Amino acid sequence: MLNPMGWPSDNTSAATMENGHRMSLEAVYGIINQAKGTELKTNHYANWLVNQLESLHRVITLNGPEPVADLGQFVVHYIELAPRIIECVADCAASSRTIKLFQPFIALSINYFVHPSVLVLRHTGLDGLLIRAYQAHRLIEELYENNHSLRNSPICELQATQANLLAHHLIGEPFANEIDQAIQVTLRQLVSMPDYYHLDLTKYLELTNDARWQPVNDAWTHLLENHGIDLNFMQGA
Repeated sequence: MLNPMGWPSDNTSAATMENGHRMSLEAVYGIINQAKGTELKTNHYANWLVNQLESLHRVITLNGPEPVADLGQFVVHYIELAPRIIECVADCAASSRTIKLFQPFIALSINYFVHPSVLVLRHTGLDGLLIRAYQAHRLIEELYENNHSLRNSPICELQATQANLLAHHLIGEPFANEIDQAIQVTLRQLVSMPDYYHLDLTKYLELTNDARWQPVNDAWTHLLENHGIDLNFMQGA
């Protein structure tokens, strides 16, 4: 729990937290690689996607010649980007000396993967990892949206938030809605509003946008485009 201005009250050192994040993220990458290997052998999720094509919401357009493969690759890259974004957050928080502010969010995002809830454990393979990645992406999205300086991040651009909308659709309702509600409650348990909104996190944001992390930003903001997917909400009106 953070104090009223959003800063942890514990005395854990930034170096200790950073080392812990690195080891935990290695575990996350291992979980993802294992699921990808299983999918290559079974095609379980790809077969499920085949049966979902006709029921996709009309706002979703798959432009490529192999829509199932494109949608499947979107899911894989969406999952893979979750720990990469967490790594970016952790690294830039440490460099900007705000690691203690971001620590609860980093730890929780990692725990979505390594210690999923009982409800999530019912979903296996890429299906389950999509849910875990959605939880992590949505937590970071809410974290950014609720601070005045972080709202200028590429993570908050329309193209980026649409990736979460597509993941939401693939997970399905009402489960995805329940996740969204839980994320909003979690955010308000970790930080105090409106104090958190007014914190100046410009230095942190500058670091997330530097050359080192630009490939991650580009991959996230162009995730739909890179897989030939469009979301046209005028079409769904």
